[in-house]
Amino acid sequence: MLRLELVTRAITVRLDDDDEAALERQAGELRIRPDTLARILVHTRLSETVRDGRRETARAALDRLVRRSQQRAPGDAVALVAEARRARGR
Repeated sequence: MLRLELVTRAITVRLDDDDEAALERQAGELRIRPDTLARILVHTRLSETVRDGRRETARAALDRLVRRSQQRAPGDAVALVAEARRARGR
């Protein structure tokens, strides 16, 4: 039997109190967990260095996500994901 495994590696990131508070505040505004936001930020920055032409696209997408999350009532994450998928044609 063929078994495919996705290998991930956990890392520790040290933040000072101000950065941790900012991460938690921004994650709260986006209605996601702080560790999820940290992962998004790391992936976005890494992809910017590899594919510099997509930097503005990634930044614009995050800005749209922030604006949309601020316009929605708490707990409406499902609608936000559905709207994003429709916008991408999925």
